[in-house]
Amino acid sequence: MYLRVLNSLLIVQRLTIFQFQSKILEILLSRSKGRVIKMTKVYRQVFFMELRNLLTYRADFWINFFGQTFFSLVVAYYLWLSVFEYTGSQSMQGYTLQGIIFYYLMAPLISRIQQGQGIGFAAREIYDGQLNKYLLYPLNYFGYKFAAYFAYSSFYIGQLFLILFLYNLFFYDPSVYQFSLAGIFLFLIAMTLACVLFFFLFSLTEFLAFWFDNTWSLGVILRFGTSFFGGGLIPLKFFPDWALEILEFTPFPYLIDFPLKALNLDLTVMEFSKSFSISLVWTLFFVFASLKLWNKGQYKYTGVGI
Repeated sequence: MYLRVLNSLLIVQRLTIFQFQSKILEILLSRSKGRVIKMTKVYRQVFFMELRNLLTYRADFWINFFGQTFFSLVVAYYLWLSVFEYTGSQSMQGYTLQGIIFYYLMAPLISRIQQGQGIGFAAREIYDGQLNKYLLYPLNYFGYKFAAYFAYSSFYIGQLFLILFLYNLFFYDPSVYQFSLAGIFLFLIAMTLACVLFFFLFSLTEFLAFWFDNTWSLGVILRFGTSFFGGGLIPLKFFPDWALEILEFTPFPYLIDFPLKALNLDLTVMEFSKSFSISLVWTLFFVFASLKLWNKGQYKYTGVGI
C-alpha cells in the first residue's frame, strides 16, 4: 500500500520536473528565436543602409563603374591583340582572343565583388577609437560588418549580371559564353563562398591593427596577392603546371578563378565538388583564426584612438 503511494508520488514528481524543464526549454527557445529574428532585422537594416549609401551619388557611381570597366577592357584588348598578332596563334592555353577578352571583362567584376568595401574597414576604427560604439551595441561585430560588406558584394553582383546581359545582347558568341541557369546557380554558390572566405581572410590583416600602428600596406599586399594568384590579373592556365599544383591547395584560386569557371560551366561535377570542399575548409579555418585574433585583440584595445 505504502509502496504504491510512494511510487505514485515519485511519478507525479518526475512529471512535474519534466513539465518544469519543458517549460523552461520552451521559454529559452522562444527567447532565442526572438533574439535571432531581432538580429536578422538589424542586419537587414544595415544591409539596406549600405545600399542606400552606395546609391547616394548615382551618376558619379555609374560613370565610374562603366568608365573603369571600359578602360580595363580596352587595355586588355589591345594588349592581348598584340600578343596574338606577335605569336601568330589563334588560341593560347585554350583561349581565343574573344575568350580572353571575355575573361578580362568578368575577372575584374568578380574581383570587385569579393573585395567589397575596401581596405581599412576595421583598422581605421581601431586606430581612431570608433570601435567603442560597436562594442557597446547589443549585436555581433562580425555580423554587422559582414552585412555591410555583403551589401557591396550584392550590388556588384548586380553590376556583373548587367554587363553579362549587355555582352549577350551585343556580342553574343556561344563559343565564348553561353547563358545557362545552371551556370548562374553554380556561380552564385561559388561566389558566396568566395565572399565569406575573403571577408575573414582580410579580417586577419585588419585585426592586426590591435598590435601594429599601420596595416594598410598589408591590405594592399593581400589584395594584390589574391588578384594575381586568384586569376584576376592573368588566367591561371598561363601558370606553369608545378605552380598550379601548389596553388590548388591554397585559398587564392577559389576567390576569382573558381567562380568564373562555375559561371562558364568549365568544371565537371567532381571538379566543382573538389574546389568547393577545399574552399569550404579554408573558409572555416579563416573564420576560426579571425575569431581568435578578434578575441585576443580586444584585450589590447584601449579605446582612446591614436
